Amino acid sequence: MCSQREWFEELKPSSGTLSCAAKPSLLEVSGTGVIRGRLKKGQEIVLKNVLFIPELNGNLISVKQIQKAGYSVLFKDNKSIVKEKNKTFVLCELNSKGQYVSDFIQTVSNTYVEETELWHCRLGHSGNHALRKRGLPTSDSFCENCVFAKQSAEPIGKGNRRRENAPMRMIHSDLCGPVEPATLSGERYVLTFVDDHSRICEVRLLKMKSDIAVEFKKFLKVNDTVKRIRCDNAKEYVSGELQKVARNAGVEIDPCPPYNPHLNGVAERMSRTLFDKARAMLYDSKLPKSCWGYAIQAAAFSHNRIPCML
Repeated sequence: MCSQREWFEELKPSSGTLSCAAKPSLLEVSGTGVIRGRLKKGQEIVLKNVLFIPELNGNLISVKQIQKAGYSVLFKDNKSIVKEKNKTFVLCELNSKGQYVSDFIQTVSNTYVEETELWHCRLGHSGNHALRKRGLPTSDSFCENCVFAKQSAEPIGKGNRRRENAPMRMIHSDLCGPVEPATLSGERYVLTFVDDHSRICEVRLLKMKSDIAVEFKKFLKVNDTVKRIRCDNAKEYVSGELQKVARNAGVEIDPCPPYNPHLNGVAERMSRTLFDKARAMLYDSKLPKSCWGYAIQAAAFSHNRIPCML
């Protein structure tokens, strides 16, 4: 019998009541399932037909049920020893209170997630709309990591500008940073390229702002159909080095007026989306903040595989 829902690898709803010496009143059974784990010495254990009883103060193992499963149980030298044909292991030991206690460690709580939550996390904490478009299961369950990561101010209304009718003609770009702490490789900035037509996004991690011209040159060399780059009026975009790269590639740099970031809204919104997803993934995985670069790249990877409205 187990009182912890997160321990179950599989759980089927069931109903009923039973009596237990640990409780004076009848206990309500909420489900039956499978719990997988191991003993501290490495012995793998699979417990089947485990009763889920939320009211139970602790977890109990039935010697009778172990014997029904074909094992023999021997109590010797203050230990409970379980034997089968080809293996023998110590399941429990007697403690100072006169109780037989197992060092069983369940192995599902950190890896088992409901299918809907798993896909939500796999796709960078994407919303139900995006999951439905891919034919994936959705859920109305509350995601605390999304709330922490995606708090925002009042939105600015959309304009009426039409998108390009072909990919890689117009690119929106934004440079974010410096981000603290630096990545494990020393990068502090994120450069984004967003295709106006498809909203496909590429990200580059930079150690210094001055690296922007080099990254633009690499990007334009691969994407030679680009004709215009929409960006903000930051110094790194209007500097001579980047202008020279654009001029040699036949690309127009189109900066928006100062102090009007919403006019570069596509790139700004993409940056926010990527950082929201990255923060949620870091909260969820408990990784150190210095892994934000990997999280940003993973966010872009998942974004490019989720349908968007054209």
